[in-house]
Amino acid sequence: MSRVERKQKSKKKGNKKFLQILAFVALLIICFVTLYLFNIFPFSSDTFAHDRVNILAVGTDCAENIGRADTIFVLSFSPKTKDTLLFSIPRDTRVMIPDRGMDKINHAFAFGGIELLEETIEQFIGLTIHYYGVIDFEGFQYLIDALGGIDINVEKDMYYVDYAGSLKINLHSGQQTLDGEKALEYVRFRFDELGDLGRIQRQQNLINAVVDKVMNFESMVKLPNIINNLTEYIDTNMNTNEIISLARIMKDIDRNEVWVETIQGEPRYIDRVSYLVVDSQEVKKRVQYLIDNKQRGLRVEVLNGNQVPGIAHYVAKKMGEFGYDVVNIDNADNFDYQKTVLIIYSKKIEIDNRIKQFFDDIEIIRKEEPDSDLDMTVIIGKNVVY
Repeated sequence: MSRVERKQKSKKKGNKKFLQILAFVALLIICFVTLYLFNIFPFSSDTFAHDRVNILAVGTDCAENIGRADTIFVLSFSPKTKDTLLFSIPRDTRVMIPDRGMDKINHAFAFGGIELLEETIEQFIGLTIHYYGVIDFEGFQYLIDALGGIDINVEKDMYYVDYAGSLKINLHSGQQTLDGEKALEYVRFRFDELGDLGRIQRQQNLINAVVDKVMNFESMVKLPNIINNLTEYIDTNMNTNEIISLARIMKDIDRNEVWVETIQGEPRYIDRVSYLVVDSQEVKKRVQYLIDNKQRGLRVEVLNGNQVPGIAHYVAKKMGEFGYDVVNIDNADNFDYQKTVLIIYSKKIEIDNRIKQFFDDIEIIRKEEPDSDLDMTVIIGKNVVY
């Protein structure tokens, strides 16, 4: 294979990441809707008696052949509380691969298939993997076409041609129904001022559109045939009973409350190879902290009350690290706050030691408002510096 051909192949693989994972998630959604429609829940699985279930989702070119894993996700949830996290592990993350040494995590799949990748990830993040799904990209276009297309409001004209990469995007703005090919163009477009941020937003739009279409009655009657064909694109160690049990649990999970976390690291060249270098011990601590944090995902706003430029964004970043969902950053009503004020609207919030240590001196005001769009307001006082 020539250098140009390898480059083209690499570019195509990179664009498949999100779509491969979508196929796996969509299969679970479709399974539940079918079972619900025909009222067939005669199965049970002792496997989901675990306190938490961890599922490894891998995106690769072909589910049956060993290649490098382009996309690696770990879905972790509690069957009882429906508490759910989704960890994204960048494929260039430098980790210790058992019996192979330090290397990129996606190479574990090439070296030893799903078994070696599972072992590597378990050691890396400190969680036991119970199930896996290896996803074939081709299922994405099949799914969209089988559903009769998806309804999307294309926010702008999108046009881009890359002959070397065999990529052509040509979409017009407006509400329309996209077939598999056009849906692929929609989520691949990133050639504007928003770049990857815009592409991520479009991916979220696509997920919502697929879920809405699956729940449509006309789509429901097609589901048995869709499931039968879609499974050929996915390799998993879950049996029928376990898929059914998982589907029943997934229906009760609020997708807006799923915490999505990307493993963080420092891009670095080692021996002229590009890696994402991470502290494995810190990764384990972070994963466990998020699992243990019962306040994760609560909505907060951060207001600048001390007039230091950029201080609100600094604090907002820290609140995100603590597991809160920062939904607003703005200025306070004045800049004369001497100490930081926490206005708490939700009884779910308990101020832990991390927050107390970070702010050092705080005033806590509890103002219970069950119907509030916010769970807490943070007004930064002059005691916070950075």
